[in-house]
Amino acid sequence: MYVLHDKHAQTSERVGFVELHNLATDDPHRAWREMKALCDAADELKKRSGVKATGRKLTRPVYAFTLNWHEADNPDQAHMRETAFEALRTLGMENHQAVIVEHTDRPHKHVHIIVNLVNPETGHAVSLSNDAHKLDRWADDYEVSQGVIRSPDRRAKFHALDNGIEPPKRPAQAKSREEWEATRKLNGEKAKQRAAEIKAAYAAHVANLKAAQASAFKARNADSEKLWNSYKADRKAVTDRYQPFIDAIWKSKRRSPPHPYTEQALHDLQESAEWKQFGRTQFAQRRLFNARERSLLGAIGNAVRLHYAAMKERGGLARLFKLMISPATRRKQFQQQQENEKQVLRKRQAQSRNERAATLKAARRVELAKLSQEFQRDREAMKTRHASEVAAQKAVWRQLAAEREKVWSDFRKEFTIPELRQEADQQQSLRDEFGEAASGTTRAEAKQEHQRKADQSQGKGADRAPPPEKSPRRDWRARRSAAERKADGTYKKRDRGNDDSGRGRQRDRYDHD
Repeated sequence: MYVLHDKHAQTSERVGFVELHNLATDDPHRAWREMKALCDAADELKKRSGVKATGRKLTRPVYAFTLNWHEADNPDQAHMRETAFEALRTLGMENHQAVIVEHTDRPHKHVHIIVNLVNPETGHAVSLSNDAHKLDRWADDYEVSQGVIRSPDRRAKFHALDNGIEPPKRPAQAKSREEWEATRKLNGEKAKQRAAEIKAAYAAHVANLKAAQASAFKARNADSEKLWNSYKADRKAVTDRYQPFIDAIWKSKRRSPPHPYTEQALHDLQESAEWKQFGRTQFAQRRLFNARERSLLGAIGNAVRLHYAAMKERGGLARLFKLMISPATRRKQFQQQQENEKQVLRKRQAQSRNERAATLKAARRVELAKLSQEFQRDREAMKTRHASEVAAQKAVWRQLAAEREKVWSDFRKEFTIPELRQEADQQQSLRDEFGEAASGTTRAEAKQEHQRKADQSQGKGADRAPPPEKSPRRDWRARRSAAERKADGTYKKRDRGNDDSGRGRQRDRYDHD
């Protein structure tokens, strides 16, 4: 509900007390759901209570009005609650669901009352016929009971009605129609000129703020990009410093031999010496193998040595027999044995290179991790600095918005209708719509009926024939034709405002009775 928060905002600083009447929920924000559930169940409630579900469908099931006290009055919350309940009883809605909300945004005390028109027991919608008069009469009785008359004109009206005399008419307008239109036109021109000045003054200020903040935004982006580029350059420098030493461990990745007096040159010398010693050993093994192959016992000795060297493989005696009878098999297995020894040496040297490279890579990771920590620390500091700059910019915008709202508020107070008058007009319009929806009688018809009864009470209609009684349901069958109304003298020509000089059917919002 709009009454539970401030105007054009989601805050609720203007809300005083909230009273939930005939509602099961304790949450004011869920009251409308309970009201809607009752409206949806209206047909079922009518069926249970024996009421026929006929007539016009209720399209506006909620009725809203406001109770306002004079600024000199200072009622407490208990008094305002009890007064709101009395107003509901006056309208016959004391058993209906209602939400009563106090607002504190005005100098005077006032409460908003939102009530469900559907009766929770019968499902029937309460009639809003003559509700404005009922509330007007109740307000007069309230002032009389309090001993302070805040509306002398209303007291005079009801005093006259109670004593059977004609109420005094409202005073005529202080200005003629021509004077009022001329004043309205002059104020309109002044308002346009003043609005243009306000917009021009703040447009330049806003443009300067936008330009300054756009420049600050670019500076923040440049700052972030500079920090990132510096971090990437530092990482690349660390990588470039370690990578040549890592690549130098493998001869295939070197661009040139290492310097003779470096650690890598010493490792290369050791590996070369191992290969030379390994080559001499294998050469001696080949000479001995070939020498044994020239005799039968030597060949058998080679076969037995090769067999025991390959004991882990499958074959057993069959393999030994094949080695004894086949010189080609013995030579092939001997060559395979020497090749396996070469692979063992290669793997051992490769493992040594990997260990040396892993040491360098570990040192490089340590330096890169340190760089990353420094970057994160600098980045967080930069984000904090940027956040403070953005917060300061937002504060400038909020201050500008507050100043501009103050200027426009003064402008509205000077050139437009006060907000209290607007709220009263809106509430009166809502009451009229609800009354028409509930009773089926338009404002013009209700006013004509009231005037006819007043004329009859004063004897003005003695020579006229009484009009036929109206049907409870006002539709096309109950309407009388123009000929019938001309016959009994109740016909009045309606001014539809077709020409420029005539008044339109719709009431001018600035026109007074």
